[in-house]
Amino acid sequence: MDRDEAQSRMQEIQRIMERATLWTILPGASAILGGLMVLGGCLVSYLMFRSVRGPSFTPIDFAALLDLSLNGQIAFCVMWFLIGAGGVVAEIHFAQLQAKRQGISPKGRSARLAFFSLTPSVVVAMVLTVKFLSPTQMRAQEIQYIAPVWMMLYGTGVYTAGLFSVRAPRTLGMAFIAAGVASIMFLQPYGVITAALSFGWFHIAFGLYVISKRRAGLST
Repeated sequence: MDRDEAQSRMQEIQRIMERATLWTILPGASAILGGLMVLGGCLVSYLMFRSVRGPSFTPIDFAALLDLSLNGQIAFCVMWFLIGAGGVVAEIHFAQLQAKRQGISPKGRSARLAFFSLTPSVVVAMVLTVKFLSPTQMRAQEIQYIAPVWMMLYGTGVYTAGLFSVRAPRTLGMAFIAAGVASIMFLQPYGVITAALSFGWFHIAFGLYVISKRRAGLST
């Protein structure tokens, strides 16, 4: 086997591996659906905050959660929990469908590596969220950190998981990290907007990109 033939075979193996691992990170359909759910959640959050602060106030800060009644705070937390759970369910469902179409196992090594890479960041983000939303000591300054913390930790997890897949998830991860840094440094009072931009529009853009590349028969 000459050098050119060996290189050609290596490139073909790489393309096969990329197709086999693309679905394990974030299928395009689930990314779009998750992004739409986040946009809906941000809109409902805005309306909830506006209802207690009045029409003259522009409620784009999650710290306005403190102005809601206890029932309102519970409804707010339940809504976002359902959005998060819905995103996970959609991810699993579409990943299994895509794996089935490609004839690969949804429990393969690449899937397990991606799962174990993403899980620690999500767990840390959940623990911090519970801490920040402790009913006995909720403070506006801490609530403002929730969206940036989720952006940076989620981005870190997606980037790390993307090391076992193709370039697109790593790009998405870096975008989330950059958005989180900008949000925590300069945009803390604009949590509703930064959450809609990152978890909403970033996911939608990523999903459309993945779907377009798959339809074109290319590796992303």
